Order: sequence, then C-alpha cells, then structure tokens
Amino acid sequence: MTFLASCSEAFKTIDAKKFNEKIATRTDIKTPQELIKLYYDYSESAGNPKLTIEAKDLGNNSFEIILIQEGFEDDSQSSQKIVMTAKQTGLTWIVKEIKENWKCWDGRGQTSWGIRPCN
Repeated sequence: MTFLASCSEAFKTIDAKKFNEKIATRTDIKTPQELIKLYYDYSESAGNPKLTIEAKDLGNNSFEIILIQEGFEDDSQSSQKIVMTAKQTGLTWIVKEIKENWKCWDGRGQTSWGIRPCN
C-alpha cells in the first residue's frame, strides 16, 4: 500500500492487478462510468448511494474517472472518493492506477479529503 499526496489531498494507492484480472476478458464495459461502478461494486441491497461520477478524457482512449459517494450510513465516515486512471484498448480496459481517500463526519476525524482513520 502506497500513499500519495496531491496538493493538500492525500490518497491511498490500491493495487490494480486483481481488478485488471477480473475485467481482462470483459467486452461489455462500454464507458469509463461503467468501469468505475464495476470496481466500486456497491451492494444494491444497501440502499441507493448518492454517487457522483466524472470522467475526464485524457486522449488516446485514456480516462481519469472520479467516483464520489456521499452520505454514508456510517457513524464515522461520511464520504469516499475513488480516482481511477484507465485506458480502453479495443473492447477491453486496462486500469493503470486506483487511489482512494475519504472524509469523516464532524467530530469523528478529518472533514476534508484524506487518509487518516475516522474515529
């Protein structure tokens, strides 16, 4: 596990190897938004998450995809952010980087994006 800092925002880096193995033969993933939702794998039985997904075209079939879930039903963590960099090659995808961070509820830790544990 590696930690990155971008300006004042810190991230936890996730190894993309297992996810790349999972999607290696998948030809049904058409958009960057579908790709990151597959990675996030939110349980539909847990209710309707408040998700925001943005995809930035980096050129050459590469994308930076950001998924933010807000309003966690958790006593300490309020939000989570996943930032993924991926490239579409033909009908399949290769994920280059996955990084995550989160926010805590007021009084439970950091209220800006970071990687410190929430209390």
